[in-house]
Amino acid sequence: MQIMQTRPRAVRILLPFFAILMAAAALVGCGSKTNDAPLPDAATLITESAATTRSQQSVHLELAVDGEIKELPIATLSGDLTNAPAVAAQGKADIIFLGQKLTDVAFVVADGDLYGAITKGGNMQNFGPATDIYDVSAILNPDTGLANILASFSDPQAVGRESIGGSDAVKITGTVSAEAVNKIAPQLKASAPAPATAWIREDGDHQLAQVQIEPSAGKTITMTLTDWGKAVTVTKPGS
Repeated sequence: MQIMQTRPRAVRILLPFFAILMAAAALVGCGSKTNDAPLPDAATLITESAATTRSQQSVHLELAVDGEIKELPIATLSGDLTNAPAVAAQGKADIIFLGQKLTDVAFVVADGDLYGAITKGGNMQNFGPATDIYDVSAILNPDTGLANILASFSDPQAVGRESIGGSDAVKITGTVSAEAVNKIAPQLKASAPAPATAWIREDGDHQLAQVQIEPSAGKTITMTLTDWGKAVTVTKPGS
């Protein structure tokens, strides 16, 4: 009889714990619920994001190239860019140099020139005009950079939502003109419209969170953007 009495008692003791666990599970389920609201109009969102992007003067950029693009000898790049009070950039990149991949190459763009330290901890060397290699600061140029890419989107289609940098963004597919691709990266020498995807935040002034361009089949350039408007200070090597 003693065993028969302890089982109901144990159940009564454990019931509050089961209730707490079930409530917690319900809260987790509510918190993880995806945004199933209707997607906004893609053309309107692209236009609003282009206007926002055009007005920005600084950003943190994470760039990744998937598939070898000979005209763009960069595998990855992480840097801070600004165009005020002057065009400048700094960061690190994995690059292809003389057929070899160099990792964590520190770079600075200042006064139109590109400086880089080929060896870790080495001195910065002046490689001449940044436009002859890859001028990352051109990304912020309102006429040739990301704002122009967005303004050049053709047949934009909102296809879903994804979390980019911890914020909900609407995923929009389309194509961008060869002219727009060549303005942001002249080395690519695009001759036809390129498939493109933009991820644009739904909140605030619809900041551009990420953009991907496919200049040739199976080869993509992805730019993830954060810290829009954050102050960036770049010191010219040797100053």
